[in-house]
Amino acid sequence: MGRGSRPASRCGMRVSLRFRPEFASDLDAGRRWYEERSPGLGAVFAMECSRCLARIQRNPDWVAADADGVRSIRLTRFPYVIHFLLEDDLIVVLAVMFGGRDPSAWRGRA
Repeated sequence: MGRGSRPASRCGMRVSLRFRPEFASDLDAGRRWYEERSPGLGAVFAMECSRCLARIQRNPDWVAADADGVRSIRLTRFPYVIHFLLEDDLIVVLAVMFGGRDPSAWRGRA
């Protein structure tokens, strides 16, 4: 690649998702927390996570990677972050966690 060149974008490609087993419990914990505060809000949280995952799947390169290759995107309506890795044409979803939580809670999943 020449100077200033980037690899071809995966924009528009449908990249497969694979979830770490812990992701389901993260999602359920967040959903329950919001549901306890306001009935129906847990479902809204889960739908927001689904929308964010669909956005990631449509264009995973849109999110920059950190030094370890982990990409993180904040949910629009909730203070939660989805953390994922991009491995060729596979997205490995590591966690969905409260944005203020200590990163060591999910870093070992990478």
